[in-house]
Amino acid sequence: MLTAKIVQLKTSQTLLKKFIAGIENSTNDATISQLRDDLIDYGESLSVISYLVTEQEEIQSEKYEIRNILQQQYLLIQNIMAALQSAEGQQEAQEIFALTPGAIRRMRESLKGIMELNRTLQKEPNLIVDLTKVPVTNKTAVPEKQSFLKRLFKK
Repeated sequence: MLTAKIVQLKTSQTLLKKFIAGIENSTNDATISQLRDDLIDYGESLSVISYLVTEQEEIQSEKYEIRNILQQQYLLIQNIMAALQSAEGQQEAQEIFALTPGAIRRMRESLKGIMELNRTLQKEPNLIVDLTKVPVTNKTAVPEKQSFLKRLFKK
């Protein structure tokens, strides 16, 4: 169950990145620019948990509202936190992801902060982006540098 929720969150994180790409970067509206920057930071913070999985579900190209994406992520984070607090979830995290009890505790605390940021972002103006109009970029795969969070939560 924990793994499935993390995969869903990773998919939602990718959707958020595509959504952010659909927000015009050169907008003259300072509120939209600040919201875009905040969403980028928030999206990167989801890596606290999403780095554990590589697979994700397919994302449909359609219109999305930022508020709906954030609400979905909030519920997923709540479910992940509940799973990490249960004995079964902790056992799954230790067996599948090789997380120590201390790493699980730090992850739960980090997720609390991410949930607070999510609630704050939900209060911002609602944006709608049509992902069918966002250009698809074919980037060559660049190996990711192991981030601080990955090193922190690794065994």
